[in-house]
Amino acid sequence: MKRIAILLILVAGLFAGCHKSGIKPGEARISGVFTPAVSGYLNITAGPVLDSARIEKNGAFTIDIPLASAGKAMLFFGNRLTDILLEPGKEVKLNINAIVFPENISFGGQLGPVNHYLTLARKLDQQSSIAAADLYAMEPERFIHFTDSVKEQKIKLLAEYEAKYKEIDPGFVSRARSEIEFSWADQHILYPTKYEILKGNSPSLPAGYHIDYLNRLNLNSAINISNSVYKDFIQKYLDYRQSVYLTNHPNTASLIFPESVARFRVIHEEFTDPAVADYLLFTAMDDHLANFGTTRVETFITDFRINCKNPEYVKIIDGIIASMEKVGLGKPAPDFTAFTPDGKKVKLSDYFGQLLYIGFWASWSDWSTQEIPYFEQLRKDFA
Repeated sequence: MKRIAILLILVAGLFAGCHKSGIKPGEARISGVFTPAVSGYLNITAGPVLDSARIEKNGAFTIDIPLASAGKAMLFFGNRLTDILLEPGKEVKLNINAIVFPENISFGGQLGPVNHYLTLARKLDQQSSIAAADLYAMEPERFIHFTDSVKEQKIKLLAEYEAKYKEIDPGFVSRARSEIEFSWADQHILYPTKYEILKGNSPSLPAGYHIDYLNRLNLNSAINISNSVYKDFIQKYLDYRQSVYLTNHPNTASLIFPESVARFRVIHEEFTDPAVADYLLFTAMDDHLANFGTTRVETFITDFRINCKNPEYVKIIDGIIASMEKVGLGKPAPDFTAFTPDGKKVKLSDYFGQLLYIGFWASWSDWSTQEIPYFEQLRKDFA
């Protein structure tokens, strides 16, 4: 009986140890050691999570971070920082040189190979990057050659990494390649406008400039929706295609809100993947409401509700419209409290019965700063 009892205790202890060292599915683990040993904390931000790992006397640290999906986390040590990739249920081990952090980190664990690649990719970025003004001031032939060669170097590095680490997640490789391609395409779609701003005239683009690089992209794939680089690029692409549509269909200019009409039509004509089409219709509807409000919105909202099959997107747009209609033209304004520049607390209702002008603006907004002279004129007119 004693042997059985001892065996049960040992087994129980073994399971307890496994549970203690195991990583929960909704968490990622960061562990490692500082050499030479230092004291203090390694601070981590991952999405909305902000936490700290205590560095022990021997320089070791371990922390489990709540994580719903794969993403980058920022590591802060003193006033220095770097980023690493985390995935739920996986561990990354760091061997950190405390003196030259973050330049000297070696990676291990399940996420070691991925983070080693990201370090190499960052170094390549630093080596190949030039100031935006210098990049977009290049003449077309040189710009195309430079950006294409940088993209080829990045794709080559990714291919070498994929071949060396057979255990790497194919999904990560696919996402990394997609980010490289859409970052490259983003430079190409911005180039004509940026060149004109910098040089004062339009660049002499080769025939088929836009067609050439756009044909190398897969814009119509649902996999892209989780890619922030794609999301940024696709809005610029829609801006470009919208302007082309308006040029090719001059009669559209006579319609109400021709820009929105063109954007919706481009989405309908070019995007057949349901998830991509739903996402783009959602962003187009959101942009329209942000720019024009709910005035004569019936045509657009009907189009959106018929064609967007994602109920979450429809729910969000319906909520925005409901909120906007509460403060629409002719509706009583909801009361609220604010402060004057000298710190005095005031309420909207304090001005009941008076003519009141309220301007919402931000110093970083071009539209806001352009509005200021008109605001000053209003003050004079209604003094």
